[in-house]
Amino acid sequence: KVSGERKKAIFSVIHGGTDVELRTKSLEYLTSLPWDGYAIGGSLGNGRDELKQLLGWMMPLFNENGRRDKCRHLLGIADLESVKNAVIHGVDSMDSSYPTKLARHGTLMTKEGLIRIKRGKHAKSYGIKIDEGCECLTCAHYDRAYLCHLFKANELLGLELATQHNIYFMNQLMSQMRIDILNGN
Repeated sequence: KVSGERKKAIFSVIHGGTDVELRTKSLEYLTSLPWDGYAIGGSLGNGRDELKQLLGWMMPLFNENGRRDKCRHLLGIADLESVKNAVIHGVDSMDSSYPTKLARHGTLMTKEGLIRIKRGKHAKSYGIKIDEGCECLTCAHYDRAYLCHLFKANELLGLELATQHNIYFMNQLMSQMRIDILNGN
């Protein structure tokens, strides 16, 4: 719920790097103020393991002293494993350029893992969807061979189609996570 008449939420940004004391002081002070939600930002560690550790000790602090009723947002996380780990630890929302950055470099997200569409093996993948079962517009109308061609020819359409697919994939992933949470999984 956004307070007052504003239609936009204002979040504080919890900083402190991976330092438990600094991050805790930042959290305690900023959560004492009337923000609409809390963002977890700044240095989140060097890699997945440090981020996982950080969320492991920090997220329970949001469940104390009435802090649980406000959104917890993770700033700028990247890979799918980190996204899943953030949700498991209780992060409510997050932002990431990961899906679009991957797409710009010719990497597509699938249920089976990442596909590097510029590789020669995809040049003759006629009729093969990027991700079987995907219902995005890219998968509905184009195959791997065509996307490979677009990237090899430096056609901007390749970037657009890959971006559309990756954003759709990420939205579907988050939607499934939401359903799993609501079902208690």
